[in-house]
Order: sequence, then C-alpha cells, then structure tokens
Amino acid sequence: MIFWFSATGNSQYAAERIAAAAGEPSASIGAALKGGRFDWDISGDGLLGFVFPTFAWTLPAPVYMFIERLRLTGLEGQTVFGVLTCGESSGQAGQALRLALKARGIPLHGGFELVMPDNFILWSELPGEAELKRRLEASETELELIIKRIKARKLGNIDGPAPQSPFMPLREAGGSRAAGAFWATEACTGCGLCEGLCPLSCIKMKGGRPEWAGGCCLCLACLHRCPAAAIEHGEETRGRKRYSHPGAALKPEG
Repeated sequence: MIFWFSATGNSQYAAERIAAAAGEPSASIGAALKGGRFDWDISGDGLLGFVFPTFAWTLPAPVYMFIERLRLTGLEGQTVFGVLTCGESSGQAGQALRLALKARGIPLHGGFELVMPDNFILWSELPGEAELKRRLEASETELELIIKRIKARKLGNIDGPAPQSPFMPLREAGGSRAAGAFWATEACTGCGLCEGLCPLSCIKMKGGRPEWAGGCCLCLACLHRCPAAAIEHGEETRGRKRYSHPGAALKPEG
C-alpha cells in the first residue's frame, strides 16, 4: 500500500508511478481524511509507503493527522518507506515521519528525497518554462532510480535532526483579503472544485462562491488547480503562474 498526499500533483504522480511499478495499491491521504477512513487492511502487501511533499522542512499537517489516526491490519514484514518530495531539501521531514510512525508502532526502514518543482508561490515565483522543464526531466530520472531501489528493497537514509515541529502548524483560513487570506476574484465560475480539493474541508460554497474558514495547511491545491485561476492569497499571488504536475490526473478529495 502506498499512501500519498498531494496538492499540485508532484507527490501523487510519484506515488502512482511507484505503486504501478511495484504492483501495489495506492490511496489518497486527503480523501481518507475527508471520508474518515483510518482502518486499512494491508495483509498481503509487500510495501507500506508514504509519499508526500515537505512543508517548512517537516510533515504537512494532513499527513501527521492521518498517521496519528491510522489503524493497520496485517502489518507484518512489509518494507516501510517514505518518499519526500521537495523543492530543494526535505529538511527534518524524514525524522518527523519516523517519529510519527514510531508513535503508532510502525517502523520506518528508509526512504528517499525527490526534488521536484517548488510551487509554494506565497514565498517565490515559479521558474520559467525552460527551467521548469529541466526540473521535471531531472525528477523523472531520479524517480526511475528510486523505483528500482524500492523494488530491490535497497532504501536510502532520510534520517536527520529532530524537527522543531512534528508538522507545519495550521493557520486560520478565513479573514480579510488585506490580512493575507484566500479569496476568489470575479473570474470565479462557482464550479466548486476548490471545495472538493481541500483535504481539511476549509472551503464551503455559499451562494456560488467559495468561503474559507477553519485550520488550513496551506497546501495551495485550491489556488493552483482552480480552472479559472480565480483564487488568490492576499495580494502576493497576483500575477504569479500556477502549477500542476503534467502527469497527475486531477482527483478531488471528496
């Protein structure tokens, strides 16, 4: 079983490639959270993988929340690994994963860091098309090597120093546009996709418009994957390109 969390498709693509090559099932952590599904039978599975992006050099809150509630049947002898996608470095996310799993009685045998296009556009802009293409091609080459090593059970070492926080803290999704909250421009069509994409159910459609409230993990799925590019965060994302992995099919979480 390969569990994955993904907002823009980087980790989804990697997880689905690994699952297909290894003949293992895969499941979305976001969908599991929204559906309240925490009981999983992995009897007969040879692998137990966790594939997710690094958030502020630690775990995304949804990954931590899922592991904290995870109840496995048939955990016996599986090779347990993590693949941590990141823009430059996974920081302390490997150790954060080890500690979260250990608290649930699950070992971590190793894993890999996979550098992919950084798309946290609250901090910086996406690279140009040529550089984006280069990074995608480089990540594809690295992913092929990771898949071969996972199938051969030759895992890498993703341990590091203890994380300052077990996961990136949630922040209040609501608030004013001036204070840096999410908001929808007049380009919004009211399609409701953002509501379906949000792993923590922070978005509700009211009167054909999205409204944000509750604890947000800042995955930016709503912002990047809006088909009308109608979602902004404060004013800092205005005019910045959006991103989704070209090989990942869009899958609303609920």
